[in-house]
Formats: sequence, C-alpha cells, structure tokens
Amino acid sequence: MKTRVITAIVAIGLFIPLLFFLPTVCLTAVCGGMMAVGAWELLYATGSCPKHPFLYISCAAAFLVPWVLSRPDAPLWPFLTVCALYMMAAFACGVFDHEHITYDMLGKGFLAAIILPLCFSSFLRIRNGDNGTLLVLMPWVTVWVCDSFALFTGMAFGKHKLAPYVSPKKTVEGSVGGLVFAVLACILYTVVLDKAFSLSLPLWSAVLYGIVGSTAGQIGDLSLSVIKRGAGIKDYGNLFPGHGGVWDRFDSILFAAPLFELLYLHILPRIGG
Repeated sequence: MKTRVITAIVAIGLFIPLLFFLPTVCLTAVCGGMMAVGAWELLYATGSCPKHPFLYISCAAAFLVPWVLSRPDAPLWPFLTVCALYMMAAFACGVFDHEHITYDMLGKGFLAAIILPLCFSSFLRIRNGDNGTLLVLMPWVTVWVCDSFALFTGMAFGKHKLAPYVSPKKTVEGSVGGLVFAVLACILYTVVLDKAFSLSLPLWSAVLYGIVGSTAGQIGDLSLSVIKRGAGIKDYGNLFPGHGGVWDRFDSILFAAPLFELLYLHILPRIGG
C-alpha cells in the first residue's frame, strides 16, 4: 500500500504540470511513449512475438497514433497512413514468418498498436479542444471516483460477484456504488465549472456521463483483465510500482474518454447544450 501511495503522489505531481503548464507537445510525447510501452507490455507479457520485429513495429505504431490524433481538427490522412503502413508491415511479418506471427498474434498487434492508442488519444483531443483545460479532468475524475467507491462500497455491502472469473473481488453492489458516486462527482464537477469558471453545462449531461462514463470505465477495467486472465499473468508490467503497467493503471479510461469526447465535443454543441 505504501508503494502504491508514493507512486500515485509522484504520478499526480508529474501529471498536473504536463496537463496544464508545459507545452502540448510534452504531453503528447509522454502519451506516445506510454502507448509504446503499453503495446510492448500487452504483446510481450502475453507471450506474443518476444524480441520479434513485429513487436517493435507495433510499438512504433502505438507511439505514432497519439501524435496524429492529438487535436480535434486533426486530418484523417496521417492516421490512415499509420494504419496502412502498420497493416502492410504486420502482415509482411505474418507472410514471411507464419510460424511465429500467427493470426492470433496479428489480432493482438492491431489491438495494442492501433485500437487502444486510438481510444486513449481521445484524452488528448479533449485537452486540445474548446475549454479543454477545464473539461479534461472530468473523465479521469469519473473513473477514479467510480473505482474508489466501488472498492469501498463492495467491501461494506458486497455479496454478489460481478465477474468472478475476470475479477473475483468485484461485486454487483460495489459496481452500483461506484456508479452512484461517479454521477454525484460529475454533477459536482459541473457545478464547480459553472460557479468558478463560468462554463455552463446542462446538469442532465453530467448525469448522463456519470452513468455512461462510469459504466464504460468498469467495462474497460474488466476488458483488459480478460486478456490478463487468458494469458495467466497478474499485471501487464511494472512501470508504476504497486500499480502495475500502463494498462493496469489506465484501463478504465479507454472507453470512458471516447464517450466523453463524443458527448461534450460533438453531441452537446450540435444540440445547443
């Protein structure tokens, strides 16, 4: 527990300057680096293509995705270029070394190199969009509050297992408790934005995102755990002592951030919210 707390304090101490004070390129570089490490963790820890060129190609693609998708107005062609080059390189590995690079490994590669970085990049587009410095913390606060109160509620009232195979300690009661407190946190966040920063958002949108975001966060957590259980590993890595690797720490944000981006950057402006 001591190690987890120290790591969390250090991470927050580095995260805040990156998010609010340093040039955007620094945040993008850090996110790109984490995506590359995340791709390495997912492929290497699950026993896929150790020390094979396919591993390094996947890490390179994962690093590039946040760079080409970091802004809401980013053109599509750079991302399509990364996807096309990665597809050709990945399938070339399969064609010329089919004994090691199987269909299963190609699927893991696309997940690690393209899909997961694509989802995570929503966080950057929120940060670089309109009122981004004010809105960017909401998806993080939602999943953090949900995770924390799901744990506390589950410890106090949990009786029914939520997904025993994937996460034996998670309970239905804990899941509901996390969702309720996440909704309250979103409402509070919206009130603070209005009172302190004159950024007015409809409360219904906060309730909606509290429900959808916390649910998505829990699904993201369980989804990445499915891969770990299938591979027979406890953690993806040890980049964050006491917490594990990139996808042990940031699994909850994977689905929550894209849904937040859709709601606040695309849906609300269209309906005049």
